[in-house]
Amino acid sequence: MTTAIRPTTPAPVRAGLKGVLISLALAAAFPGFVAAAEPPLPAPVTADTVLALPRLSLSEAMVIALEHNTDVRIARGEERIARNGVHIGNAGLLPKVSAVSALSWQDPGRGGQLTLVESTVASAQLQASYTLFDGFGTYFTFRRLKNAGALGTLRARQKIEDALMEVARAYFDAADSQEQLRTAGKGVEISEERLRRARLRAEYGQANTREVLAAEVDRNNDRVTLLNARLKSEQSLRALNVLLSLPLGERFALADTAEARPAAPLDTLRAWAHESNAAWLVKRREVRDSRFALLQSRSDHYPEIGLEAAWGLSRYAEGHEPTLEGSSPGASGSVSLSWPIFNGRQSAIKSENARIEWLNSRIAEERAASELERQLADARRAWENSRRVLGFEEKNIEAARLNFDRTRELYVLGQADATTFREAQLNLINAEKSSASSRYDLRLRELELRRLTGRLLRPVEGGADR
Repeated sequence: MTTAIRPTTPAPVRAGLKGVLISLALAAAFPGFVAAAEPPLPAPVTADTVLALPRLSLSEAMVIALEHNTDVRIARGEERIARNGVHIGNAGLLPKVSAVSALSWQDPGRGGQLTLVESTVASAQLQASYTLFDGFGTYFTFRRLKNAGALGTLRARQKIEDALMEVARAYFDAADSQEQLRTAGKGVEISEERLRRARLRAEYGQANTREVLAAEVDRNNDRVTLLNARLKSEQSLRALNVLLSLPLGERFALADTAEARPAAPLDTLRAWAHESNAAWLVKRREVRDSRFALLQSRSDHYPEIGLEAAWGLSRYAEGHEPTLEGSSPGASGSVSLSWPIFNGRQSAIKSENARIEWLNSRIAEERAASELERQLADARRAWENSRRVLGFEEKNIEAARLNFDRTRELYVLGQADATTFREAQLNLINAEKSSASSRYDLRLRELELRRLTGRLLRPVEGGADR
């Protein structure tokens, strides 16, 4: 005797089916109940919605950043500090002039010597001193100050370029977020249309309940994607406003309309970088500074010749008379020579340490050259890879759009099921998202090449995208 074994449905599945049946019953009996339970749908995001906002191009964002970005303003302040130090007086090449006055009073007192009397000495002088020769120490100090001024300008430029790259990354991130938001809005519109058709077909008996539920689930998933895309767009736009020192609530339609240019050959990029790259030029200036420091340290082995001159009034009077009335003018001058013979080898140690620092700076320069070569090669290769990826992504959009249009026609005619339609929809949405991200990634790679070759600020200062 054979006993038939009936498959059993697990308890969680039975509970889920029971819930679905209850929901269907409620929907049939009380249509308004289900509609009221649904969360409100955000306003659809279309191209017209974004175009209604004021447009902000990348070049305009960079111009605003050059004027208002906090890092840029700090960098320019540091540059002014470095430039203010470039002065011959700061190097000790100008004489020093001082006004000196003195007043002394002497009272021998009762127990003092009988030969001493109460007296007052008053004087007022103009004194001038000048170092005529110090082993060229002041000369190389001035050379170091000039080099420090140029070094401050280069470091400020380097910080400004880093700030502009941060603005560019924030701009492209916000622009990409707006693209993702528009794409998510299109996905919701397509899913809404699919759910509407599924409900109509179900009313006429051409579709079952499972198809309606699947369409509703996909619609809800797309609405979640839309909400997350909207949040990401708002956050990225606020981050851009912070970098531009604009109000957080400011809204723009971001559109970088500049066409991608072919990158120059690697040899050309290398020549441009060695000519204008800010980080590389900073290293070279640091080598020069250490060389001047070495030459300056050797000045301690030479004699120092100084000149001093003074002119003033002086008066000696008995008693307590702190005035210059009746004083006699006088002048004095002197020439001094000092030559350190032995100072505990301090000068020798100072010179040796300066020589070691100079050698270390040359080693750092060699390392910077190798690092620049690597960065150029990586950036050039990354740009080429991004360009190829964008080409494939654009082809994917064409294929995905044709596939979706054809699948939608078949779905309307009832010749394609919901799974095939959903797959075509997701393929189109993902292709559009990937294409937008690839396009902005290529532009960012191009800007990185411009930064490495020292040409990032040129289009911004010219007021054009290119």
